[in-house]
Amino acid sequence: MITSDLQIIHSHDLVHRDLHSGNILLNSLKSAYIADLGLSITANIELKSKSDGIYGVLPYIAPEILNKQPYTKASDIYSFGIIMWEILYGKSVAFVQDSKLQSKLQYQFQVCGGLRPPVHESTAICYVDLMKKCWHTEPEQRPTASEVYEIFSVWQNNESILLELSESDKKPQNIRNEASFN
Repeated sequence: MITSDLQIIHSHDLVHRDLHSGNILLNSLKSAYIADLGLSITANIELKSKSDGIYGVLPYIAPEILNKQPYTKASDIYSFGIIMWEILYGKSVAFVQDSKLQSKLQYQFQVCGGLRPPVHESTAICYVDLMKKCWHTEPEQRPTASEVYEIFSVWQNNESILLELSESDKKPQNIRNEASFN
């Protein structure tokens, strides 16, 4: 489970720094695992030094990283929130169709200003609430990996939440892949 892997990574005081759906592997039983720890770094080392660059893939990069702040565990949580959106809607988050630098810079400013993927109104409220907490603009407002793991564990053992998630899955969610300010 992705949340379990992220909890383990963070419990070893590591920051992944490149968490995106391309680094999620599925086994034959459809269990998901986090891969590619090549850019990971010890959280304490990263906090002591100024950010030495922006790593990762837009749109998974947290706003604070785009503002040249150091990577933290909260940056990974932001990335996880974007992955939650992709799992929910079954598609990648489009960020810039035009590869011009100006477009990418404009996108970075918009993300720092609160630009996030759109959420369909029929989506399970509990899922949307957690997803939005994960991609909160302020890193200190995001849950920890342990908190996210605990929430998912509660969901797996709660019939009413499972029903809400299941019913949400059945509703047509024709969502256009355009970001919006939340």
